[in-house]
Amino acid sequence: MTVGKSESKKITLRNHSQVLALYTIEKVNDDEKDCSFSLSSKQGSIKPGASEIISVTFAPSIPGTFSCTQYAINIHGGNELKFTCQGQSLGNDVYLSNKSIHFGEV
Repeated sequence: MTVGKSESKKITLRNHSQVLALYTIEKVNDDEKDCSFSLSSKQGSIKPGASEIISVTFAPSIPGTFSCTQYAINIHGGNELKFTCQGQSLGNDVYLSNKSIHFGEV
């Protein structure tokens, strides 16, 4: 992904139980230095038999870096599921038509 652009992927959370499922999503081992990934929702509730879609957006700000962030989805009642987001940023390629520029001076 080129720096300055973003891309999103969808994650579907499904509640197969017969009761309301309350959830929270937290970063695991967060050093707060890499903010390339963001989530559309970090907490909520899912009705019985329903689902909810969470958007994960990757928007790198430093060229030439690899980003890896792990999240934990905690369901109130004890269940936990972890997922990992990975992305690599690319810098912009810049080319000049001439090898030197003189600005009219010798």
